[in-house]
Amino acid sequence: MNWQQPIVWLADVMRPHSSEIALAMVATLLVIFGDHINRALKHLVRKQPIWLRVSAFIGLCSVGYGALSVWLTPILSNFLQNQGSVVYVVTVIGSFLTVGILAERFQKSR
Repeated sequence: MNWQQPIVWLADVMRPHSSEIALAMVATLLVIFGDHINRALKHLVRKQPIWLRVSAFIGLCSVGYGALSVWLTPILSNFLQNQGSVVYVVTVIGSFLTVGILAERFQKSR
């Protein structure tokens, strides 16, 4: 038995779910960094009238985050689909581990 066979099997199981995996990664990154993005927007519009500040926040949350999710998910999914089995599995697992570590660090820094 080749050492790559279990990895190839795992990649074959995971590949049909690449879109969902990509969406989970993008959504998790937006949750982790959303507070920083919101703070940056707040800083940019802090001297503007209240109606503009509220409109900017609504636009960012409804259109901005949604557009990022819709735009980045297929790009990431296509990137993952074009990888070999070993690279695919290592990239997915490594990405989720990295995102988990980032989430933990950002949670502790609050």
